[in-house]
Formats: sequence, structure tokens, C-alpha cells
Amino acid sequence: MKRPKLVYLLLFISFIVLLFVAVDVSNDIPTAPKKAEPIIPEPGIVLTFDDDYVDTWYNAEKELRQYNWKATFFICKYKDFTKEQKDKLHYLQDMGHDIAGHGYNHENAVKYAVKYRIDNYIKNEILPLKEEMAKDGFKLTSFAYPDGARTAALDKRLLKYFDIIRGTTYGELIPRKQYCYYEGNRVIYGLGIDDDYEQFNLEYYKSLLVYAKKHNKIVIFYGHKTVNDADERLETPIGLLKQLCAFAVENKLKFYSVDDLKNFK
Repeated sequence: MKRPKLVYLLLFISFIVLLFVAVDVSNDIPTAPKKAEPIIPEPGIVLTFDDDYVDTWYNAEKELRQYNWKATFFICKYKDFTKEQKDKLHYLQDMGHDIAGHGYNHENAVKYAVKYRIDNYIKNEILPLKEEMAKDGFKLTSFAYPDGARTAALDKRLLKYFDIIRGTTYGELIPRKQYCYYEGNRVIYGLGIDDDYEQFNLEYYKSLLVYAKKHNKIVIFYGHKTVNDADERLETPIGLLKQLCAFAVENKLKFYSVDDLKNFK
């Protein structure tokens, strides 16, 4: 028995509708977003300085301006700064340097956290510094541990308040085994360049820069009080800084601040 033509017509119409829906749905399937291409930094150098020696840093800036250098200054005891010192700090910021945090009172974070807990370290050492300096136009996005004292627990908590945290490393290890290179992490380590450190050696520092140039890395150094004649603890000779800056320029190594590194995460 033959089916009525109406049945065939309805079946054909249903097929066309289903085909249209299938095509339409396929166009709505989301495609996976393309991953952003990683930014590969140029080999370079990060110079950092700790504490409250703004007067000597101001002098060093004038000595080193010829190299178009860049540095990060980790500040502590800001509450004791005079207006003149605050003006000098603004001058350093205006010249392209980065102003960062080093604790309200320069308390050893590990010892303080053990005695009073991490919450109180943040309450008394981190938040007051950020708030007080923010009022004067300094936005702190990175932090260096006083005495280089840190733990994984402190890192985890402080990274809620800063983009990058700097610890310290020591010793004259061969370049490929050093820890003072930026490795794409939010916790970084600087190597000391004060003249009382055991690894104080211009040629050694240059060897690290040569390694960085060859392997596309960024070397991180830290010092304290910048002086012409270093004869006390925690003093960085300006003569050494001139030679490091000149060597960096000669070898086409880029100057970075710590804040610049967040662009490569």
C-alpha cells in the first residue's frame, strides 16, 4: 500500500530542519582560545639596594646616570624619613627607578613570625609601610626580606600583597650553579655586592653577566649603602657599580627593575 504523498513531504521537511539545526549548532561550538605567546626577556641585570640609605643612593644616581642604569630601592623605616629624603626618593622614582618595600621597622620576618605569628608580621611590618608610603605616592609592588630571612609559609602569605619577593643567596658558586638568576618565579634571589661579602669580586660578578648573556638570563644583585670608599659593613662601592654598569652596557645587557620582571611571568 502506497504512503500518502503528505507523509513523504513531512519526512523531507523534518530532514531539512534537522540538517539546518546541526549546522547551526556546530557553528556555536567554542574554540579553544589561543595561548598568549610567552614574552622572552632580553639578558640583563637587576641592581637592588636595601634599607634607608636614600642620601647615598641619590648621590649614586648622579654618578651612574651616564650609563642609563636602573635600580630597585627596598625601603624600611620610612616613618623616620625627612621631607628632604622623601623628595630624594621621589627624584629616584622620577628617574625611572623602582621603589619597593623592606619592612616598616626592618624586623627579621622569620624570627618575628615565630614569636608573634605571620598575621602580626603583616599587620605591623607590611601594611603600615604600604599605607604610609602610598600616601606619598609610592606604590609598593615588590618586597625584599630583611636579612634575607624567609620561609615558604611567609612567601605564600606575602605574595598576596606583592607581585615579587626577593630573598638572598651567597657564595662564589660557578655561574651555572648560581641562584641569582631570574627563573620566571615570583620569589627571586639576589647575590650581595657589598664589599664585606665573601663573594665580593668584580671579575666573578662579570662572569655571571657573561653567563647571563650567553644563556639569555637576568642576573640579580643587591647591596646597601652606596659609597666612594667602602670601609664598613653593608657598603657598596660606587666604583664597583660603575664598572658593572659599564660592562653591562658594553655587552648589551638590559637594565631591569624588580617590578619589570612581573611582565615575564
